[in-house]
Amino acid sequence: MISVVVFHFLAGSVAGTIFAVRTLLTLVALVLIECVGVTIALGLSIGLWSVGGLIAIQVGYLGGIYLRNMLELAGIAEPYVRPRHRY
Repeated sequence: MISVVVFHFLAGSVAGTIFAVRTLLTLVALVLIECVGVTIALGLSIGLWSVGGLIAIQVGYLGGIYLRNMLELAGIAEPYVRPRHRY
């Protein structure tokens, strides 16, 4: 189960580096469904490990945001530019 937590952390950090918060909300919803399914299928003790995956994806997302900021400050990555829409 440690590998699952590590995978969720890496997925969160990649999402934090590249995508916006809507992606985090989608990932959290999917992992929450996964947590419920694992708890039902394998029991409460394994279900608690899957909650660790839910926490890991959120911490990984924050780490990805931090990494993106550091890359932007170093001049390696370009800042996220959102196009303006005129109505």
